[in-house]
Formats: sequence, structure tokens, C-alpha cells
Amino acid sequence: MTKKTKKLIATLNEQWPHAKYAFIVEFRGGTGWSRESRADAIAMNLWPSEGLELIGFEIKTSRADWLKEIKDPLKCEPIKQFCDRWYLVTDERKVAQENEVPEDWGFMRMDWVSMKQQIVTVKEAPKLEPKEIDRLFLASLMRLASNPHDVVDIDGRTYKVVA
Repeated sequence: MTKKTKKLIATLNEQWPHAKYAFIVEFRGGTGWSRESRADAIAMNLWPSEGLELIGFEIKTSRADWLKEIKDPLKCEPIKQFCDRWYLVTDERKVAQENEVPEDWGFMRMDWVSMKQQIVTVKEAPKLEPKEIDRLFLASLMRLASNPHDVVDIDGRTYKVVA
């Protein structure tokens, strides 16, 4: 994971805070070999009064990577099919243009707001019609919940936690 991507994820995590949201990075859509797709991040609103929405994020920090992504628009479907909203998140204006973003995606970008870098919504994601979460998706969530800190990244180095 690049420094740019880590910064975007950290900023997203700040804007989707714990207690109100569960925020998971590099979420895999299933366990085993049955579903290899990944979302760069997902967030779920945990308050029933606000709809319990599940939101997926595709993070892009280079124009070339974005152009590759839009050539295969179904790549995200194995996870997006369960989400209420799906967003492209970029770190710079030059990575993607609003008119390139698929109709059923939203678009967020890192920008300066009141002397601070924040992620701003360029295009609100439309409400999708998500499928019911299946057991593969649930198994991936349960794996994370049962052992959420088995690997920790500190200053670019990955450490396996031994209990």
C-alpha cells in the first residue's frame, strides 16, 4: 500500500468515525478461493435510525490505475452488489474527472478545506439496490471480527501479532 493510499484511508477513517461506523480496510468479499475480489475499504453506518448503510470505496492515486479500472467496470461487482453506495476516492484532481465516473458510483477527492486536507464529495453516490449479504461475505466479516489485529502495519512495516 502506497503512502498516498494510506493517507486517503486514514482521512476516510477520520471522516467515518468508530461508534457511528464500522470501517474496514482492504476488505475481501469472501473466504477461501471462492471470491477473490477486494474493496479498498468499506464502511457501515451502525445506527438503525440512519439506515445501516454499507458503503464501498475504490481508492485510486494514479490516472493510469483509474483508466485501467474503468476498462473493467464489473471488477468491483462481487462486493459492490452488497453495498448501498459505492465511491471512487482519489487524492488529486488529475486522477479522475467527474464525467468519467460510472453513473452508479459516487466520487470523492482529497482537497483543502479550511486549511486542512479533507475528503470532499464531488458527486454523491446514488442509492443502490443491494443484494442480501451472503455467507461468503459474512464469513469474511466474521474472520475479521474474530481476529481483527492479527497483522499490524506500523510505519510501513508489517508485524504479525502473536497472542
